[in-house]
Amino acid sequence: MKNLLLYFFDKNDIFRIQQKVFIIISIITFHIVLLSCEKENVCENSQIGILKNLTGLDGCGWIIQLADSTKLEPINLDDFEIELTEGKQVCIQFHERKDLGSYCGVGKVVMIDFIE
Repeated sequence: MKNLLLYFFDKNDIFRIQQKVFIIISIITFHIVLLSCEKENVCENSQIGILKNLTGLDGCGWIIQLADSTKLEPINLDDFEIELTEGKQVCIQFHERKDLGSYCGVGKVVMIDFIE
């Protein structure tokens, strides 16, 4: 096989071809490794919260507890297609509704802008 390659190419050509093949294989390998890395699920421009079911308490329903222990009482949680599971971690963007009172009384009344 080597003699056959030398018949068509000289040694410098074979060396250049080997370099190019090596570079191409390296680039492909780098991209495969880069694309296969699991991306960390970071709540960019959002806050991390935990869903809590307080349905058993008078006037309460689902709340979201933030990492700093702040409790949020969302008034529009039903507007989003999210599986409500006790202890589920969510990324949330919200704004407080100070013009509304709370029936539950455990946290801030908020309007959710984004949740996932």
